[in-house]
Parts: sequence; structure tokens; C-alpha cells
Amino acid sequence: MADGTSGIRLSRRGEERSTAFPSSTSIASSWDQAIAREVGDAVGREALHYGVNIMLAPGMNIIRNPLCGRSFEYYSEDPLMSGKMAAGYVNGLQQLGVAACIKHFICNNQETNRTHVDTRVSERALREIYLRGYQICISDSDPWAAMSSYNSLNGIPVQENRRLLTDILRGELGFGGVLMTDWGLVPHNTVAQIHAGNDLLMPGLPEQKEEILKGVRNGLLSEEDLDAACGRVMALSNKCRILPSGTVGLDLQADALISRKAACEGAVLLRNEGMLPLTEGGSAALFGVRSYDLIPTGDGCAYVPCAYVSQISEAFKSGGVQIDRQLEELYLKYVDFADADMEYNEKGKNRLALGKPVIPELDITRSFIGKVAKKNDYAVVTLGRSSVEGTDRRLKDDFSLSEIEKNLIKNVCEAFHAEGKKVVVVLNIAGVVEMASWKDLPDAILNIWLPGQEGGAAAYELLLGQVSPSGRMTVSIPVDYFDLPSATVFPYDGPSEGRNYDYTDYAEGIYLGYRYFNTKGIRVCYPFGYGLSYTTFDYSSLKVKASKSKVSVSVTVTNSGQTVGKEAVGIYVSSPSEGLDKPSEELKAFAKTGALAPGQSETLRMEIPASYLASFNEKTGRWETARGQYILKVGADVTNPKLTAKFKK
Repeated sequence: MADGTSGIRLSRRGEERSTAFPSSTSIASSWDQAIAREVGDAVGREALHYGVNIMLAPGMNIIRNPLCGRSFEYYSEDPLMSGKMAAGYVNGLQQLGVAACIKHFICNNQETNRTHVDTRVSERALREIYLRGYQICISDSDPWAAMSSYNSLNGIPVQENRRLLTDILRGELGFGGVLMTDWGLVPHNTVAQIHAGNDLLMPGLPEQKEEILKGVRNGLLSEEDLDAACGRVMALSNKCRILPSGTVGLDLQADALISRKAACEGAVLLRNEGMLPLTEGGSAALFGVRSYDLIPTGDGCAYVPCAYVSQISEAFKSGGVQIDRQLEELYLKYVDFADADMEYNEKGKNRLALGKPVIPELDITRSFIGKVAKKNDYAVVTLGRSSVEGTDRRLKDDFSLSEIEKNLIKNVCEAFHAEGKKVVVVLNIAGVVEMASWKDLPDAILNIWLPGQEGGAAAYELLLGQVSPSGRMTVSIPVDYFDLPSATVFPYDGPSEGRNYDYTDYAEGIYLGYRYFNTKGIRVCYPFGYGLSYTTFDYSSLKVKASKSKVSVSVTVTNSGQTVGKEAVGIYVSSPSEGLDKPSEELKAFAKTGALAPGQSETLRMEIPASYLASFNEKTGRWETARGQYILKVGADVTNPKLTAKFKK
């Protein structure tokens, strides 16, 4: 087995390396299952080369709150997006005989006290939000393994909850693979874990063997439960393609190109006031530590020891852009010093010992920035955020920019604008940050997330227009943190006791992310599905056909601009007012065109299974589909549909 969600985290020492792919959030932002499958295929080939049969991925927890320290390992605030993108990855991986292990089942949405916290969630929210992504992934890809989470759910440890693991996961959701516990020596009742439906206790202790044998002898654990677990493990062994290490060839160059492609597809252009794409040549001032020391992946089990990281500064130089040498020298010296300071003074020691702490931003004087502005054509300011397993992000200097970062953006924009020159901010981030207070200062903003080892080259291709941005947000960016429905029912202020530590109430129910913002009419900084392009697209010929089993949708997308580009398309559905309360709209299908030349069209066809329209009635314990007229909205941006249609159920 091997971690992780951004490529293979090799536990071996020496010169062995694997490819660092973009974060799961970045891959989901492509809105393209084919990209997820291509990455899964590449990871599978590398796994076979190193003799790995099971990848402990993908991560499928809902991004309930942007401060979750592991949110970069997850896909979206939306369960449909999460389930579909995970299925793409699983299918790519398992077609090669490498098992995927979907995780962490279930409601493991915070890192603070994640091994013991009691998640308190309504049955409806559990079914419609937190289980639905798993249901979709299982239906579409049949993952061979899954991982039960540490936390409790409504007072019962998930790993000991037979109703969850056997009745729901195996029975209702149709999971037929091996279920293993999350890794770590968190005390649990071994007999209850096996009876609940776990097949593997990870990493396993000698005393657990004795507890199992004793449980059978005492009649506390049935031989049938034990036989079922053994049978599933043996079945997984038969499915896996087990080869000696080195049997399958390794092509890191080819996989690096896949990583770069995925980084380009998942990058989201958030702002562009006539600046991008940049023209080739000229001179650029690259500000920000991350322009010279890019963050490829998050830390913890997702950290990937890759052979190199492509830097934005090096990509600009290789592309023939003259970058400010004095500025480069300043930042490189600072990076060397800060790295040494981190190592020898053991700063960041509280982080999981995988990866490295992020270097703080460098404070640069206004006078120096002014001198740089006079001699360069434009500025690029790259700001970064990482996060790590075991620790949640904080509001101060993490979700919010630090004073040094705010001043850097402000001073660079003022100096360059005074010279009639423009500024682009590049975000190299694990999760979203506060943007409302500064987003109008620069002329352009490009979000490249954690883009993997080819992030620098990908950023250059996007900024120069060699690739037109086509990524779309899969999480909402609020104006203010406390606009979030989960803001106060999440440990945003650090570890403590009691509320948000010993237990967390999912008080928002089904209303999280865009479901909440749209329904309540709350303005956001950037909505779910938002993303700009260097070209424009027209929508036409929307056709909707509803039957008993599904709703079929087709729409024609035409590139009406002057540049080759791709368009992501979302299908949102508003339900009738009768029946249970519902969000104003919910994502029910999505697709993406291929690269369309100016004037070229493509017709996208999508299907919405009838079950996707149902809501869970807690009083009856059943799924119910409201009768009446539904409104179907087409357009990736949830706040800006391009076409609408109606159908009846």
C-alpha cells in the first residue's frame, strides 16, 4: 500500500522518486472526469513499477469548511462533483489492476481532534451531502477498497458502527470491497470493529489478533463475520495485479507532462482586466516567495517526494522573458536563509514530518518596489498557502492574508499602475483565502491551487496564453469567513475543549457552500462554478427529455471568440416548492468540451438519474421525489445560467 492523493508517497529512502500531481481540488476544478482518469492511470503505472497494489486514495470528504487542513486532498463542497471526479480517478487506477481506497468514510471534515471528535449530523444531511458522493463513486467505478474514519458519528465510533459500515455502505450503497480502518493506534473495540464490517485493522497489533480469537471463543464475534472479512481480503488479493518491483517501466517524463496538463486544466482565472494573456518577451518583475519556491503539494500523507519542482521564475526565463535579476537575487537569498532557519531552529516542528513548512512572505520596501516598477513591463505577485494533515488552518495570516502580503499587493499595484503598467496575482494555495478586501487591486488573478511538480511551467503557459484557462471553482469563496454557514461550528479559533473539539454540530444541515449562499441570497466573492477564459462561448439548442428513470440533456456550445478554448458546463436543477424544503438549485450533471477553435461547436450530452432528484425524508426514512415542474439551468457558474428549461416529474 501507499499514500497518497497527489501521487505516490514512497516510504523508501534513496533516489526513488514519483510524480507530484496537482491536488484533488485542482483536478476537480478542471470539471473534467477524463483528467481525473488520466491522472489515476499515471499513478497506477507508477504504483505497479514500485510494487504497490493498493493506493490509499482518493480522498472524498466534502469541503465543508475552507479551514480544514486536509481540504486540498478533497474535491469539492458538492457531493456530485466529488463522486464523479473520484470515480474518474478510481477507474483510471483500477483498469491497471491497482486498487483504489476511497476515504475517509464518513464525515471526517476537520483535522482538529479528528481521531476522537463526535460529528453530529442530521440523517438528511448525512444522506444527501456526505454519503451521496460515495454512492456515486461506488456506482460509477466500483472501488476495491475503502477506509473507515477515526471520528464518531452521532455518538458512535464510525469504525464500530455496523449500521453505517454494513447496512448502509455495503447494503444500500453497494460497496463490495475491502474495508480497512484509518491508520493509527487509536484505541477501539477490536471485536466491534470486525463485527461492524471492517476487514483490515491498520496497521495491526499482535494483541488485536488475540482479541479477535477471544471474541470468537466467547461468542462475542461470529465466525461468519470473520469468514466474511477473510473472504473479502482474499478476493482483493485476486483482483490486484501483483508484480515484482521494477517489472513495469517508469516514464517520469511522460507523467510530468500529464501533471502539467492537469495543472493547466484545473487553474481558475478569477480576474482579467485586459492584462492576460501576456505578450511574449519583455521584462517581468516577479514578486513573492512562491515565484521562486512553488508549493507543489500539501504536507502529511499527501506529500510526494518528486525529483524536481518547476518554478515560475525559471519558466519565465526559459520562455524568453527577462525577469528582474536584482529581485530574483533578493528572493533566492531569502529562500536559502529561511530554509536553513527552518531546519536548524526547528520551526514548524508541530507539523507532520512529511514535506516542509512554508516560508513566510518577504517584506519589501515601497521605495525598492518603485525602482523595480520603472524598469519592468509588468509584475507577477505569487502568494502561497499549504496545509497539513492533523492541523486545521487558522483565520489570521492563513485564510486572511498577512499584513506583509496585503502590503506587497497594495504597494506593487500602486507602483506599477503609477507607471501605466499592470499586475497579476498568482495564487498557489491549498484552500481558498479571503479575497474581497484586495481582489480589485491587481489587473488579473490566476488561481493555480497546489499544481504539482510542473506548476511553474503550467502557470507560464496560462499567463502567456499558450493554454486558455478553463478551470472552474468547485468551492465558493465567501466575502467574509463568517458568511459561511459552518463558520462558528468549526474549530476556527484553534484547539480547545467541548464544542468544535469534543463534538461538532453540523448545524447547517444540507445548506452548505453554494446551496446556502444562493438560497439565502448572500453575496460571495467568487461563486461555485466561476472561472474566466481568454475566449467566449455561446450556448444553444438546449434539449431536455424527462423519463421515469432519467432526465436527458443536450446543449450545443460554440466558441464565439478569437482563441482556442474549452468550456465547462454545469446542469443545475431547481425543484418544485411542494414537498421537502430544498436549496434553490443543485448541481446534477456536468461536462466539458474539447478544445474548440474559434467558430467551432460541440454538443454535450448529459444524463441525470431520477434518483438524483430525490430528497431524504427523515420522518418516513425514505427518499422522496417531489412531483411538479422542475427548472433546469445550464451554465458552469451557479449564479449565472446561460439557458433554462423546464420539465415535469
